[in-house]
Amino acid sequence: MRKPFAALALMVLVAVAGCASGPPKRIFPPQASLKEVRVQADGQWVAQVRIQNYSTVPMRFSRLEATLTVDGQEATRINIDPGLSVGPGSNELVQHVFTPAAGPKAAVDQALASRRAVRYQLTGRIASSEPATDHPFDYQSALDPVPGLAGVLR
Repeated sequence: MRKPFAALALMVLVAVAGCASGPPKRIFPPQASLKEVRVQADGQWVAQVRIQNYSTVPMRFSRLEATLTVDGQEATRINIDPGLSVGPGSNELVQHVFTPAAGPKAAVDQALASRRAVRYQLTGRIASSEPATDHPFDYQSALDPVPGLAGVLR
């Protein structure tokens, strides 16, 4: 009776030891994109920037440097320390308030008035302190006016 118990105990021990290392840790380049742009009454824009972590480990983002172009024209430069941790396969939002250049402002005003989409590009670098990484990114998409929310594009 002792031999089958010893063999079973040994098999369980080997199985548990095989799982001890856990899933592999993989670091993939993060991405930044716009979730929303809100045009304020004073002419400033509030951009909600989504930082996406595609890695299998949490990342603490320490630098976001980017250029936002709207309809092919530079709207603003972003240079912030988000100071936020993003879990594996998750995202978080950071806010950037700025006064846009005249060309992008006109493009967004026209898009809002005609209820049509406007193209944008967000390009730059995202750095994390844990783990220590620094990755370039380039994201292109469009923002559409939100029905019922004046001055909001998503």
